Amino acid sequence: MRQRRVVRAAAPGLICLRLVCSGLACLLLSAAPAPLTITEVLRAQYAAWTPVVADTTPLALLKTLALDWEAASAQLSPLLDDAHAYAEFRGVSPLQGGGQSVGVLRAALYLTSAQGGTLVLNDDWCAAGLCKARSRFVLLALGRTDLPLAEARVVPRILDRDLLNGPPPECLKGVTLGVQYLPSRYDTGLTAMATVSPQVRAGCEQIGTELALVTRPLRLNWNAATGKFVRAW
Repeated sequence: MRQRRVVRAAAPGLICLRLVCSGLACLLLSAAPAPLTITEVLRAQYAAWTPVVADTTPLALLKTLALDWEAASAQLSPLLDDAHAYAEFRGVSPLQGGGQSVGVLRAALYLTSAQGGTLVLNDDWCAAGLCKARSRFVLLALGRTDLPLAEARVVPRILDRDLLNGPPPECLKGVTLGVQYLPSRYDTGLTAMATVSPQVRAGCEQIGTELALVTRPLRLNWNAATGKFVRAW
């Protein structure tokens, strides 16, 4: 199993300085940038983030309470694996007007060079009786502003047949599948999973169709040279 490369990009403003002296002369030299970790990346993302009003993910709800990164992440049972550039946050946050949002956020860094790469974020959450999934891609580069990336810029085109085990069942005929992307903790893979609206899911359940049995995951691998994911087969 391939190990994810540890991130070596440097956070903006973290260039280290070193004083070197010989006799009476001294030179101030710049040293190698400090390593950038998933913890640092997510802390910076959170600080710059203003969630939209409709965002009911647990982390977004904690952000609206004006909690700082340490306080918010501590409430979501954080798993921060800087060695593999991977993180998870699982927990519950209160909804305005009552009720709760329950969910998990997965995040991973995929490098293109020592100075940048792509951050993949995936949210799975249930709030107000509805369960949703969302994936996001962010381009990171040393000394530059983080840029959201369109899905088509990072992953290959995925057709419904790529995510189905055979012909679509009755409840999925005429339905265009959504896709969420689950980052891997221990390697540079990414798993594409089919998603459907709550209404479609309910329709399948009514006729006894289990979506987990009629859909299948699609494995993608990271290509650092191109900064994109490619099919594993």
